[in-house]
Amino acid sequence: MTRHLFGTDGVRGTANTYPMTAETALRLAAAAGRFFRRDASPGHRVVIGKDTRRSGYMIENALTAGFLSTGMDVVLLGPVPTPAVGMLTHSMRADVGVMVTASHNPHHDNGIKFFGPDGYKLSDAAEMEIEALFAGDVDLCLPENIGRANRIESAIGRYVEAAKATFPTGKRLDGLKVVIDCANGAAYRTAPEGPLGTWRRGHCHWRATQRL
Repeated sequence: MTRHLFGTDGVRGTANTYPMTAETALRLAAAAGRFFRRDASPGHRVVIGKDTRRSGYMIENALTAGFLSTGMDVVLLGPVPTPAVGMLTHSMRADVGVMVTASHNPHHDNGIKFFGPDGYKLSDAAEMEIEALFAGDVDLCLPENIGRANRIESAIGRYVEAAKATFPTGKRLDGLKVVIDCANGAAYRTAPEGPLGTWRRGHCHWRATQRL
């Protein structure tokens, strides 16, 4: 089976044109929700992060509706770097994670990238199964099983602490000038609080840049 929706790094395109429309995002989330929620037991969860592109509001809400319709609970992280979604998917024991971003692509583009419960991107085989579900009619859950959505603030702190833990003990940045590309705003909150940001006052010259 040839993949028509997924590319090498998720689904990408110009916002508000196929495949990056609200309708496609909703159907794709419903298909992914059905793929990861293979039984009727409660407690299935998805975490969704995004960067600061304007179209992210539209796609985030469409994804949320699609997952809820299949009985998945949704945890909304807000703007976070892509690695945060992978890390939090695993640490929060979610069934699936989603990052809404087109990475380095222009601001009018956007994309949807899935992470498995292990925190890594999906296999080609999993993406093909989701595409097959997307192309058909997804079975929605019963009204009493519709999922719940919750936006949390603690995700930023969890990711920042994990990032700090990767910084070598005793390492110093005195005299260095550090410029951080905040990747279309995804890291605008985590960068100042991360391992480099902790040195920004009096130790090194620190500046974060945001691509628009």
